Amino acid sequence: MLMSNFMQRQRFVQKQNPYLVQKVLSASPEQLIMYIYDAAIVACARKDQGKAAQAMQELINALNFDERKIATTFYNMYQFILSQIHKKNYEDAKKMIKEIRETWAKAMNLT
Repeated sequence: MLMSNFMQRQRFVQKQNPYLVQKVLSASPEQLIMYIYDAAIVACARKDQGKAAQAMQELINALNFDERKIATTFYNMYQFILSQIHKKNYEDAKKMIKEIRETWAKAMNLT
């Protein structure tokens, strides 16, 4: 079973854009967060509730609760954005994600 899943993933990766695969594999954790913000923004622009919600869930899963106060703040923001996505308030969600992304980029010197 495990080998079957591994082989399926390998085939999936082989079918992908090699440039994109290399970009993701070589990205820093900070850059990966930027890519998720970008995916969430695009999904909101396309009114793709599933992908927007998935991106927000990935951001929630990436939180480090060793830094409890900061993580809790981000968790609450992400949950609010997720609720906006579920209500199909895509423009509001997109605006909030863009603001967080810009702040993240400045804080991580990714601009």
